[in-house]
Amino acid sequence: MIDGQSTIRPASVRASDVDSDMDVPTHLGDKNALQGTAANWLGPFRTAPALWVGLEATVAGFAGKPDVNALNLAAQRAGITNTLGLPIQFVEQATPCSQYEYESHIFHSGHVPTRADHWHDIFNACMWLSYPKLKAALNAVHLRHPPTTDKAPGTAPTRTPASDAATIFDESGAILIGPDPRLANWLIAHDWQSAFVTHRHLWATHHLLVTGHSILEKLATPYPGMIAKVIYQPWQALHNTDLFAVPAGLDQAIASNWQSDQFTRPSQLFALPIMGIPGATADNANAHPSYYDNIAVFRPKRH
Repeated sequence: MIDGQSTIRPASVRASDVDSDMDVPTHLGDKNALQGTAANWLGPFRTAPALWVGLEATVAGFAGKPDVNALNLAAQRAGITNTLGLPIQFVEQATPCSQYEYESHIFHSGHVPTRADHWHDIFNACMWLSYPKLKAALNAVHLRHPPTTDKAPGTAPTRTPASDAATIFDESGAILIGPDPRLANWLIAHDWQSAFVTHRHLWATHHLLVTGHSILEKLATPYPGMIAKVIYQPWQALHNTDLFAVPAGLDQAIASNWQSDQFTRPSQLFALPIMGIPGATADNANAHPSYYDNIAVFRPKRH
């Protein structure tokens, strides 16, 4: 997203603030070979294997860093549309715009302003290809809950809480899936020992699926305090081998929650230090229980 010349980064997911249905395309061939191809063009962003769960089918569809034409071909093949049924097209951004102008333009035209030389925008396009229904639903939130203009003349409109929540999830969101709600409850309660140490075995069948393109961009230089804002979605037990693509039905399930305004304020999304996820550290550093003793990252719950 673009605000003026800069990428929008919600204040609640600053680097300094640590608490705050797509099928595999038939032309992709052997998925193991394609995973290697994807790793080549993604280069330094492949630092946290567990955080690419569900996205392999999308990134493996490109032999190299995709340009706008490649992104549009993928969107056309997948039949991706916005809420109004307009085909999603990635277009070179000609002029700066505010966030609401950006979202309104996508809603009314289906055109997604894209800076092809910016990884942030490429990963945004990859999320459209991976979670098309969710992305369309998040876009529509901004039109249902437009900025308020009740401030003094000449001041910028204020984003509404519902729009704030959608922005944060769009940029830095993730979905926790699995059958045991205790895992989500421990994470919400900041019971890091239960979630990551005592019951670490649960992560074999529970997974964090990143939906925020800003998180992918940060993986070039990951740091312990990276935060995702998370929604828990009860789901059948799955293993990593089942997650080459987003599980069938998950995109629609999460999109439906946003379409029905189940999330209307940022506090409904829980904060999770994502480098604590098993498999998120390239050197497997978080396999040792002492990794979670860093209270600057794994903070006690505020009361």
